[in-house]
Amino acid sequence: MRSYNRINSAERRVIQKMLYQHISTNQIAETLGRHCSSIIREISRNSTHGYNARDADELSAKRMPKKKTVIDHTGFLRLIITTLLMENHSPESISAYFLPALFPDDKSMRVSHETIYRWIYQPINRRLVIYLFTRRKSRQNRTKINKSRGIDPLKKSIHQRMSAANDKTEFGHLEGDLIVSVGNDSYALTLVDRKGKYTWGLPLPGKDSHLVLRGIIEALEDLPAGFVKSVTFDNGSEFARYADMEKALGCQVFFADPYCAWQRGLNEHINSRIRQYLPKNKSFRGLTDDRFSEILHIINSRPRKSLGWKSACDVVASIALKT
Repeated sequence: MRSYNRINSAERRVIQKMLYQHISTNQIAETLGRHCSSIIREISRNSTHGYNARDADELSAKRMPKKKTVIDHTGFLRLIITTLLMENHSPESISAYFLPALFPDDKSMRVSHETIYRWIYQPINRRLVIYLFTRRKSRQNRTKINKSRGIDPLKKSIHQRMSAANDKTEFGHLEGDLIVSVGNDSYALTLVDRKGKYTWGLPLPGKDSHLVLRGIIEALEDLPAGFVKSVTFDNGSEFARYADMEKALGCQVFFADPYCAWQRGLNEHINSRIRQYLPKNKSFRGLTDDRFSEILHIINSRPRKSLGWKSACDVVASIALKT
């Protein structure tokens, strides 16, 4: 018995176009290699005000039986994930860090970040979208996004990074990123030392890779030669000039895995602190170097538990005294 394949989105677009051209259902069926009754059933079941491919997709999807995830079946796991989301932790950090840390011996309390995303975007859970960093109303197709990325075989993965950077036993291993102004009309570069927690940066008018390269060199130009040993970025095209960066700074550049912001967790944390002064819903197009330096000084001057309640400024000052 031949298996039945549901009519897909591409076929629905063909049906819509041919109907607008007043082509008969028999001819549509012949074109698609379908039985005429399948085309008639599709049109009758999925028409609203006439037949529209997009509306037909939505109507068909609503009738599809919804598969429950492991989160739906496990109340305690659902509670933990919801609580962590409301504390503004990302699905990636929940999956890769918090669940293993909270339940090291309980394999039932494990779930991938993609499963968390799919659960959030179920209609009944859409209220949780406000706790995501992007707050997107619909889930992006990760397969298409990954395919659109250029593959550079010379890029060094974060998994190749030296142990001194991973273990935070040595100064000079940085994480870098760009903060985006509302409307994408301005940017702010941030670079933070993994061990000392000190942050450098400056505002940028754009994110062209040449502009970002010059900004990184300018932000770090006052540091002693050889201080910067590595920098870790995300996979944004703005960091495409990494080879020139390595030559200019005498360091190595590494890249985190796609959509794994938790791998640069310190930089993400610092950026969230800076957002106290540069809110997401306001443009910082007129941000000056002096004002951004003031913001960084405030953050670098805050006592931090991870530094024994010293500030990043204190740590940098102690290094300077020893050299």
